[in-house]
Amino acid sequence: MPITAISRESRSLDHALAQQVASERGYPCVDREMDQGPADKIRGGEAMVFGWLRKRRRSRLLAEPFPAAWESLLDRCCALWGILSETERAKLRDDLRIFMAEVNWEPCGGLELTEEMRVLVAAQACLLTLGHLVDDLLAVKTVLLYPSSYRAPEQTMDEAGIVTEEMDDRQGEAWDAGTVVLSWEDVRNDARRLDGRNLVLHEFAHQIDLLHRLEFRDPPCRGGAAFRRWNAVMRREFTALSARRRDRVLDAYGAEDEAEFFAVATEAFFERPSDLLKVHPELYEALSTYYRQNPAGRR
Repeated sequence: MPITAISRESRSLDHALAQQVASERGYPCVDREMDQGPADKIRGGEAMVFGWLRKRRRSRLLAEPFPAAWESLLDRCCALWGILSETERAKLRDDLRIFMAEVNWEPCGGLELTEEMRVLVAAQACLLTLGHLVDDLLAVKTVLLYPSSYRAPEQTMDEAGIVTEEMDDRQGEAWDAGTVVLSWEDVRNDARRLDGRNLVLHEFAHQIDLLHRLEFRDPPCRGGAAFRRWNAVMRREFTALSARRRDRVLDAYGAEDEAEFFAVATEAFFERPSDLLKVHPELYEALSTYYRQNPAGRR
């Protein structure tokens, strides 16, 4: 998300200033003017060709009408879809088609993967990027879908340093390698209601944290007043939830650690925005600035 912004800004700056801006904001600086040899030029050419092919493929995809069956499915089964403006729906229609086409989908645990499942997952995931480019979400490469909750090994270490492994019941996970694991039963149930709990939003928020290193380290704008405000608000809200462990809007699971707090806060921001704005106005403002959305204004 911020990476897209910096790359666009760099185009309008001279080369030296672009490098300086990228360095100050902590993004990787690539000296495109430096002659780094034939191999680098080949890789650069390959990237340009890949980008052109992807753009052409997407144009063809989006030239097709949005399937009426998908529209009906979202009307019936996705509560968040029902409160979007027509402008937001138009972007979501495009984003979810790109997401569905470019992500690898793998059924697990005997699940028979259907188009309905992919549409409902993609629609909820792409809500996170309504204020940004869908490419900011496409560092997710694979979605694994189980029929319902599943068991996975979990390692714990005691005070003596002894590691034990037990099987743990799970509804979803987000892995460092750009993989999201979801329980279809929970995806379907959460999509139908707006109660502040949404598995897709939760796990994909983790992916945003993992892939863009957001959390409390990399806020929407690194450096300056925006950084200090984001850092102060997020830390204060997390500390308060950790101390009381109960909240009128935020799930107590957000007190586990900073990453879980961000995911839980994201769920509340999209599903209970008016309540979050009322009880935690500074947290709502911080998330609204990052996601470039104002869900409290949709109702």
